[in-house]
Amino acid sequence: MPPTAPATSSRRPAAETAARPGRAARAPSTCANTHLRGVLVRSRLRAGAVPRKEPARQCRKKRDDRVQMQKTALDDLDRSILHALQISPRASWTAVGRVLGVDAVTAARRWDRLRSTGRAWTTCYPGVRLIGASFTAYVEIDVQSGRAMDVARALAAHPQVVTVEHLAGGRDLLVMVLVQDLGALSELITEHISALPGVARTRAALATRVFSEGSRWRLRSLTPAQQRQLTRPATDQPRTELDEHDHRLITALSRDARAPAVELARETGLSAPNVRRRIAGLMHRGDAVLRCEIARDLTEWPVAATLWASVPPGEIDKVAQGLSALPELRMCSSVTGPHNLLFTLWLKSVADLARLETLLADRLPQLQLVDRAVTLRLVKLMGKLLDERGRATGTVPINPWLPPGA
Repeated sequence: MPPTAPATSSRRPAAETAARPGRAARAPSTCANTHLRGVLVRSRLRAGAVPRKEPARQCRKKRDDRVQMQKTALDDLDRSILHALQISPRASWTAVGRVLGVDAVTAARRWDRLRSTGRAWTTCYPGVRLIGASFTAYVEIDVQSGRAMDVARALAAHPQVVTVEHLAGGRDLLVMVLVQDLGALSELITEHISALPGVARTRAALATRVFSEGSRWRLRSLTPAQQRQLTRPATDQPRTELDEHDHRLITALSRDARAPAVELARETGLSAPNVRRRIAGLMHRGDAVLRCEIARDLTEWPVAATLWASVPPGEIDKVAQGLSALPELRMCSSVTGPHNLLFTLWLKSVADLARLETLLADRLPQLQLVDRAVTLRLVKLMGKLLDERGRATGTVPINPWLPPGA
């Protein structure tokens, strides 16, 4: 039997493989990679280095971030539902679904999700006729360093304080208040605003006329035809004096303007049919405003700016009309004080403010801008308490009929 040749390996040593010209070196085997990684990790741990996160953990974190983003972002249907409720805050889900081409259950479920997370809400507050019979003022407040949010939260607890904003530029806080008479305004400012710890100085300007306010602002998601389907024709309503039941109804609606009539009846002591009649009358007479609102950072206009301007008295109506044509306009009011016009814009960015100012200078040369401030945080908006992300967390109903401090 011939001797057997010694077995030879088909695998060449790494050094030999690398030395052969014209052939690329092979990568180390998987086992070798694993062994080397283990050696490196052990050496890093001995040196006190912090190990990197495992790839699986990183994947889970990215997935969780995507899920969270999906939960907070708005899709086209969300925006359409919100636009529909901006037009008709108490529209039935059947009516909303018919206009949007979805079933009522889907529309209701989407709204419940938005409302429960504080991303959208409805509220109610006294309308133009009541505001005209009352007194609206804008109070600028300077505070001691580091006390802005303490003062803002304390102010937000007052039912006569409608809106509280923390601003960058010229003043620390801007507060809108609504009271029954000038004496109540004096008491509110001197005894309940200026007396707060941390308040350094206040300046107040009375609104002489409100040309536009936030309930008229729209998301622009629906077609004109869809908007017409949701718009109710105006009907003549006899002017009547509001009674205590109306006051209680407006207060109840401020918590949830879509609350069922049966629920509102229990809260106000009225019958459900009476509640429905009173709500219709309040809305058509302009005694109450029902409003659907959305967290600003979820829109295309996440930045808010307030501007002060001077306009010749004879031109102020024309200028206000021109401002009202701007889709960015949220509020416009003539005021007392050194500057006679105050208005608020929602913008796509801080830089967008310069574009708007250039546009206004071209379209409305009689408008002289004298100051502007960007909102850093909205603490309270028309009675709704908001967190640092602008989500609704609670309600302090607007009640100008209460004495200050009540």
